[in-house]
Amino acid sequence: MLTLDRLGEQTLNRIATLALSSQINDAKKLEVRVKTDPSLLAKGQLESLAIYGEGLIMEHDIRLQEMVIRLETIAVAPFKALTGNIELTQPTQGTARIVIAQVDLNRAFNSDVLGIQLRSLKVQVDGKPQTLNVKQVHCRLLAEGRVGFDADVRLAQSNETQRVSFTTTPRVSDDGRSVVLEKVEYAQGKELSPEFTQALVTKAGKILHLSHFEMPGISLRMHHLQVQEGQLTLQAVAHVTQFPSL
Repeated sequence: MLTLDRLGEQTLNRIATLALSSQINDAKKLEVRVKTDPSLLAKGQLESLAIYGEGLIMEHDIRLQEMVIRLETIAVAPFKALTGNIELTQPTQGTARIVIAQVDLNRAFNSDVLGIQLRSLKVQVDGKPQTLNVKQVHCRLLAEGRVGFDADVRLAQSNETQRVSFTTTPRVSDDGRSVVLEKVEYAQGKELSPEFTQALVTKAGKILHLSHFEMPGISLRMHHLQVQEGQLTLQAVAHVTQFPSL
């Protein structure tokens, strides 16, 4: 029989990392660090498990600058762990930290996958029906904790292009699953169209929905967010029912 002394934490970490990487589109860096010892493992316990990721490409081609998930006191099947597979025998909870860079948020806003809803958008402008086509959206993560938007919008009927700029205040949604943008303030005191503003705000909520950052068996509930210049940090509770296996 394999023992932890022969297998070693490094081997266990390597196999767990390979299993986890199969659930992610791509990553600049991804590793799993398991801490345990033979006496704990014989009881079916891991002292801790941490997932570290940089440059992760998640669902809908959304890129995360960083993701860290930490779990403690994990119950596992001991014989499976000795062969390198981490099989939880009961659910466990931990913490998650997700960092999204401004450049990657803009990449998501302007991607083909998520940009469809802002094409041929039918709205009211000055009381008249118009069709708007968004040429480019630039999202700004500001030092004062707000999120700004600059959008170049073409009015299909007149072929005129207008620049729309506004800032919003982000908060965690009531269900802890997404980011809500509220308290809209326009740079020039006038909005192009309420429907257009709402479409941008709705799109932001879809991009920042935690379902895009989860993996099978790992669900997240956000409890705090922080906006700094150039980056957004989300703090969440991680609920884990299973860990990927090879």
